[in-house]
Amino acid sequence: MWFCMDCLGQASKVIKNISDIQKRQDDIECELTKTNSRINSLELEIKENKRTFETETAVNKKAVCELQSLVSALEITMHDVQDEVINKRDDSPKWSDIVERAVECKFEKATVELNEVEKSIEEKRKKTLEIKDKEDRRNNIILFKVPECQPGSYEEVMKHDVEFCLKLCNDILVIEIRREDIKRLFRIGKRGSEPRPLLVHLSSGSLKNRVMESSFKLRSAEDFRQVTISHDMTKLEREQCKQLVTEAKDLESKEQSGEYMYRVRGAPGEMKIVKIKKRN
Repeated sequence: MWFCMDCLGQASKVIKNISDIQKRQDDIECELTKTNSRINSLELEIKENKRTFETETAVNKKAVCELQSLVSALEITMHDVQDEVINKRDDSPKWSDIVERAVECKFEKATVELNEVEKSIEEKRKKTLEIKDKEDRRNNIILFKVPECQPGSYEEVMKHDVEFCLKLCNDILVIEIRREDIKRLFRIGKRGSEPRPLLVHLSSGSLKNRVMESSFKLRSAEDFRQVTISHDMTKLEREQCKQLVTEAKDLESKEQSGEYMYRVRGAPGEMKIVKIKKRN
């Protein structure tokens, strides 16, 4: 470019300002590259440790804190650049407008990328919590329509429910269960006219699976026929099960022959709709 002597001083000043701002932009892009590299490393670390739930939760919390710190630092840097552009604006609006638009474009792009990273980490955090919740419920069963004893002391209520569970498992399901195998049990919800569901936490997953596999025997037990046994599902699994039940009812309503019914079967998270022929 060529400038006359009258314009040379102002043009040199503007060009120097643009060079300084360009250098700051290059520094910001370098910082974004380092941030993306750090994020990729964090995502790899999360994948490698997804089976260790407590450790992964700690890693995710640490990653979120680090990313929040990086976001705050980057936002401060961006604001400093914008303030510098505004403070150095002179009577040459064309140059300053170009620089300001470039800075705003870089800032918007960085903001979008950071929002996507935070969204990805939040989704991974929810998945980790879902896996941990599922693991905590792995040994649980829920008994429905189990008669409740009259209100009394905590010991009396516990004794009634424990004896019912032991009798159901040992006498009806023919599964040897001792008092020590029942780690915890309690009623879900507030007492009302109908018996509340009874949640039972067993000592192992294999024992829980044996109970679920033998639950069909309740149909032939006169005093226990009204009792049903279910998995203890997470909120997401309950929503999936509810949706499948609705679809099964819709399929059954469209069954023209009347010879088949549709039921939801399978373990939590692996449930599917099964077509079953009705018994004569």
